[in-house]
Amino acid sequence: MNAITSRPEALQRLARDFASVSATHLVAGMQKVTSTVMANGAVVITRHDQPAMVLMSVDRYLKLEQAAEPNLDELTRQFDDMLARMQGARAAQGMADAFAMTPRELGEAALAAVRPARTAGARKTR
Repeated sequence: MNAITSRPEALQRLARDFASVSATHLVAGMQKVTSTVMANGAVVITRHDQPAMVLMSVDRYLKLEQAAEPNLDELTRQFDDMLARMQGARAAQGMADAFAMTPRELGEAALAAVRPARTAGARKTR
């Protein structure tokens, strides 16, 4: 099974979202296909009535490429912020407290950190 036949929902989405042209018509009518790409951003090229490829404008391609690239400045800022939080007095005290806990206390603290906040009238069950 190839990637195309293994994702029928993706094929349906392509057929619905993009203009479509057969490979035969592509060869015979490249100027019309080019106009369609420029007007719509992309067309699906079919082969034997099945989507086979997508022909897209350079603008659309560059937008896709840009969306796939990580924003290194933003990632650097997030890392620096996280590192600063980890270096603060509060984090240092938290680590000291964690190392002072027994394994049971540490486990209970971990569970308490992930539990949803209890509502005012909820009873504690054990």
